[in-house]
Amino acid sequence: MSEPSSSSSSSAAAKSDAELEEMLDRMLTRLALSDDSKLQALLARLLPMTISSLSSTSSAVRNKVLEILSHVNKRVKYQPDIGLPLLDLWKIYTEDNVASIVKNFCIVYIEMAFERIDQQEKQIMAPTSIANVSKIPQQHQEIVLRIVTKVIGECHSTGVSSEVVEKYRAVTVPQDRELFLDFCLFTMLYQPSSQGGGSCPGLSVSQANKVTGNLQLKSDILLSRKLGILHVIEGMDLPAEVVYPLYLAASSDSQEAVVKRGDELLKKKASGVTFEDVSLIKRLFLLCNGTIGTDTGGPDSKIQPANATLRAKILNVFCHSIAAANTFPSTLQCIFACIYGHGTTMRLKQLGMEFTVWVFKHARLDQLQMMGPVILTGIIKSLDSNMTSESDSSARETKTFAYQAIGLLEKRMPQLFRDKIDMAVRLFGALKLEAPIFRSVIQEATVALAVAYKGATSSVLKDLEGLLLENYQQGGSEARFCAVRWATWIYDLHHCASRFVCMLGTGDSKLDIREMAIEGLFPWKEDEQPVDHDISLKFPKLRDMLDYILKQQPMLESTELREQKLLFPSEVYVFIIKFLLKCFESDREENETSGLSSEFMYAMEKLFVLLEHTMVVEGSTALQGCASTALLAIASRTPRVGFLSD
Repeated sequence: MSEPSSSSSSSAAAKSDAELEEMLDRMLTRLALSDDSKLQALLARLLPMTISSLSSTSSAVRNKVLEILSHVNKRVKYQPDIGLPLLDLWKIYTEDNVASIVKNFCIVYIEMAFERIDQQEKQIMAPTSIANVSKIPQQHQEIVLRIVTKVIGECHSTGVSSEVVEKYRAVTVPQDRELFLDFCLFTMLYQPSSQGGGSCPGLSVSQANKVTGNLQLKSDILLSRKLGILHVIEGMDLPAEVVYPLYLAASSDSQEAVVKRGDELLKKKASGVTFEDVSLIKRLFLLCNGTIGTDTGGPDSKIQPANATLRAKILNVFCHSIAAANTFPSTLQCIFACIYGHGTTMRLKQLGMEFTVWVFKHARLDQLQMMGPVILTGIIKSLDSNMTSESDSSARETKTFAYQAIGLLEKRMPQLFRDKIDMAVRLFGALKLEAPIFRSVIQEATVALAVAYKGATSSVLKDLEGLLLENYQQGGSEARFCAVRWATWIYDLHHCASRFVCMLGTGDSKLDIREMAIEGLFPWKEDEQPVDHDISLKFPKLRDMLDYILKQQPMLESTELREQKLLFPSEVYVFIIKFLLKCFESDREENETSGLSSEFMYAMEKLFVLLEHTMVVEGSTALQGCASTALLAIASRTPRVGFLSD
């Protein structure tokens, strides 16, 4: 390459338009008469001066310049061995106050000149060209960056020397480096299948065109460029957060060699990446979501979501990033795109639901309040669609995460569920209808929902009574567990309906349910004082409790029927009697000062009927003993109750 001529531009500017036109005419004649063997040397002096002459306002001068350039194009187009004065052209292009038309023609011949220099010169010039690239017009930026990545593909697909790496490291201006890295990422995202127009996953149409220059790129060329980019970026030793998206894109490429190299660099260079880096998370969301809504840049500027493989890897990152959980509205857009978006996969649905669980767990409350109700609606829609298959592992995981997400939202936003029992009905129903593999996680979500109804309105609590009793009597072990858990958590000790559920639970086949039910009836041990407990420890009125029991089992009202068989298991009767004795003691203490009220006397009669029933019909020894003890206790403490001595 010849040394740049420092006087080419200035000498042309010093001449008058007439002199300049005459000089250009002589140049054209000389050019026409020159042999091809002498053309390169002639162009080294002629081309910079000719292009500089375009700064003239004379139409005659400009026409003569265009005539010369047309002749040059015809002569050199099919002779790639004829070199062009790259350094001189670059010097003119980078001079201050150069006319736009001069720059426009310079960049065309600079691109042509790059094709004609040897590899050693290309390796030197490519990184130098990146310096101050942010200061040149956008259209020219694309050309320069395309030239650089082309050189990288040609020269560095198998490795890069330390001398060349140092030149790339010398690009320290943030804007220049960012433009270069963005273009490298665009190239990495581009896929051969995108040829023939249209956008590419992860890119807009305009970004894809920047990579290709509107020309066909063969797979082997793309492979070389991508591998070369990975070698150069590795050598630049940039922060992990800066290069992570590029390495992640490489690991999701369609070509195996790129994927392998991308995976290696992720392990080697990006293992210590900080997923709380807000800038990194925003870039990953743009890759995952694409451009959302109307883009002011027009349809060619609309970025498409990345391919499914890359999106899946990004979602794995999001599920380890609290910053990602708090990037509203991108978080919401990402979740809905994964679950319902066009082209989604079962794997993306699973990861989208897993990310939902992460968001519900780690999002700030102000963020959660904005997106929680919307996401919940989407989850319910997903469950109602019933499109999952128990035999598909991803489908199973998706449904599992859906119920986990509901459970987390219940804990963090209980007010979302408190005013109606829709979710309670749904979860208790799922405990009965869903496959056994899901019942454990549904049980967790159902238990968590109990928190939401603590302190709900009386109408809501009334509606829940029937739901709990029905699910204890008709549900499986999970539904029975949740029914007893809700009864002990939501309602106070003096609440009759919930204590009846606990009474039934004392005879359950499951030990954990029995223990929980007993604690619901007797929140403290016999030798402990009832202090520091979450519920009120006031027992129900004896009459109220008996009326509720008899309402559930009206057969006890009939003398003939109650003598036929026990209506509850013996162990249940034992705890019914023990609890009723506590109610009796509580009522008796209130009646001691004022005498036995008619209401108390009525309750005593009902209690006696129940005790008589347990002793008439054959029951367990423990039941017979408990009933006898209860009768003696009542008789000894209420001497004025005449019917006990009849």
